[in-house]
Amino acid sequence: MLLLDGVVKVQTTDETGDTALLAIRVAGDLVGEMAALDQKPRSATVVTCGDVVAKLITSGELMSFLHRRNDVFVELIGMINDRLRWANQRRRDFLSHPAAERVARVLAELVQTYGREEPHGWTLGIPLTKVELASIAGMKPRTAEKAFSDLRKAGVVVSHLRRDVLVPDLAGLRRFAG
Repeated sequence: MLLLDGVVKVQTTDETGDTALLAIRVAGDLVGEMAALDQKPRSATVVTCGDVVAKLITSGELMSFLHRRNDVFVELIGMINDRLRWANQRRRDFLSHPAAERVARVLAELVQTYGREEPHGWTLGIPLTKVELASIAGMKPRTAEKAFSDLRKAGVVVSHLRRDVLVPDLAGLRRFAG
């Protein structure tokens, strides 16, 4: 599906029912391309964050289009490569950064990409829980609560109200993130 308007969460659920947020996608992004390309079962689920408008592109339509348009095929490879690099960075962060820094790194990236500046700082503007934000950084719910407490104490994240985050100092959050 090609997202035309709105925001979605890409998530996965394990055998025990625990869910992890893998990514955020917005208008202009493609979702479901892996299953369309390799004809295997979906590796994740897409959940809307409000109203979403999307264009369904069947596997056959996508493959036919990519055969006709090599330039688009190269762009698709670039997009998939960027996503793989992002996932690899999260894995590296897990090895070398404590929980609060990992959340700060993910949050700074998300706010910089999707957030908006307001009078008292930056808000993410995407309805995510602390647990969802922390799961992108590869941590369990209890660790998420401690990580957000550390961020609040450091003054780089003020609140997490109504599933939104206020970052009063984006540069400070980046410094905290290392």
